[in-house]
Amino acid sequence: MNNGYLEELLHELGLITTKVQAEFGRLSADQLNWKPSADSWSIAQCLDHLITTNRQYFPIYSAVSNGRKKKTFWESLPVLPGLWGQLIRRGTDPTSVKKLKAPAKFRPATSNLPASIVANFGQHQQELTKLLTATDAVDHQKVMVTSPISNIITYSLKDCVLICVLHEERHFMQARRVLKQDNFPLNLA
Repeated sequence: MNNGYLEELLHELGLITTKVQAEFGRLSADQLNWKPSADSWSIAQCLDHLITTNRQYFPIYSAVSNGRKKKTFWESLPVLPGLWGQLIRRGTDPTSVKKLKAPAKFRPATSNLPASIVANFGQHQQELTKLLTATDAVDHQKVMVTSPISNIITYSLKDCVLICVLHEERHFMQARRVLKQDNFPLNLA
């Protein structure tokens, strides 16, 4: 691969997919939608949030791989993308205990999600991997992208991919904590 780090991160995405299927693949819809408290997310919501968030970046990855990505004013600033990338990487780090509120555009569905959310996540991961692999023709450190949240939030494509993987691991761990709750319903139909 042209971007040496990408192969390792694609492998990490594959591992996350495998862990999601192993941990949650046999759970019922009721179990997947169970929440430890009213203000917590269920396992299904964690997965839906990852799908919803990642899909916001699909047009960006497509534009990069098709050579249609144009640099914006904010992406052209010399220091800003590096600062944003570092800040967001730190915030999505799975080891960070600080709870963050997801922007409205990235929030999961609030209603009951089907048990197929685990399979949907697996299919989503295949699509994400394909799109990221297609961007390998460009230098990920030199290509700048804009967050779907705000046009002043910019970072390198490399930071974007790193953030994606960190974010997925963070929410996998969150979903796993839901499963490990003492009062998690183990015997729901």
